[in-house]
Amino acid sequence: MMKLIRETRRSYGKQGRKKKKKNKKIQFSSREISGLGRSSRVAGKKLRQHHLRRRLKRTETELAKMKAEMRDSAESLMAAKVEADQAEAKLQVLKLKLLAMKEIEAFLMGFL
Repeated sequence: MMKLIRETRRSYGKQGRKKKKKNKKIQFSSREISGLGRSSRVAGKKLRQHHLRRRLKRTETELAKMKAEMRDSAESLMAAKVEADQAEAKLQVLKLKLLAMKEIEAFLMGFL
């Protein structure tokens, strides 16, 4: 009777679960592999450390990219500032020339 009940039972344990992609194999020592069946604490710790290292490496590369972008934008801002300073200097020179021309014009208008 018990055998019949066991055979008719269904296990819903893994139904609907999806397999995760394996990107890189993690190196386990022989001690850790032998302990996987009994206690997976060491293996879990190793997995967590591996994921932390991967996340750290990913954030380091993102940081390097952001630094390069900031450096490029800072260089372009400095170049734009230099151009703006040169344009302002040219504007000052033109203003001085205009004032000189107005003074000459006023001087000549005095003779008429």
